[in-house]
Amino acid sequence: MFSRRAADNRGMSCVHAGWHSGAARYVRSAGQLRLVLVCDDCGAELAEIDRIAYAPNPRRLVGYLTELTAGELGLSGEQLARVRVAAQVSGLARDQIPPEILGKRGPLTDEQWGLVRRHPELGAALLAGPGFEDIREWIRCYRERPDGRGYPRGLRGEEIPLEARILAVTDAYVAMTGHRVYRARRTHEEACAELERCAGTQFDTQVVQAFLRAADRCNPRLMRVAA
Repeated sequence: MFSRRAADNRGMSCVHAGWHSGAARYVRSAGQLRLVLVCDDCGAELAEIDRIAYAPNPRRLVGYLTELTAGELGLSGEQLARVRVAAQVSGLARDQIPPEILGKRGPLTDEQWGLVRRHPELGAALLAGPGFEDIREWIRCYRERPDGRGYPRGLRGEEIPLEARILAVTDAYVAMTGHRVYRARRTHEEACAELERCAGTQFDTQVVQAFLRAADRCNPRLMRVAA
């Protein structure tokens, strides 16, 4: 596979008389996909056809990162599959928060904070029925903190299930690197630095280190396009 510079150099002598193909280029800063026509012979862009609004699916990303981190910590087989389900459902739980609260630019009122703090319980309630007791507990606990300042129960340290501690880290990474109307998105490097800074207080130190090891083995382009 040749580089863009190589393609550009080849394009200088290419007459673009062969086949042309459509391609998509993600413009992260604009949240758009550029639909372009490229020359199959040299890879040069010949025309921009259209632009459409687009954002990578954060639920797929948080599930993928959760599974990688859990594997780094020794979980395997069915455990990995179940923790990935928990990651995706915990993302659905966020949808239970009214959009006017999620998108609020200023401080939340006490009543609004009360609604936000309910969302782990609401997420757990999405998995009704037998066979999901463990996953429901992980979702209930993924906003708890090692220093005891989380919610809804104020659990500390290893009182919080390992799976919930994993969800806390991967969910925070995807949130930091995603778009929010009230703040700028962070780069992969900035988000990782924040996880390290908060290790031991907001996040479990062992889980943060496992996440960073897993992230190092990911496709760099995936980590930089995150959410």
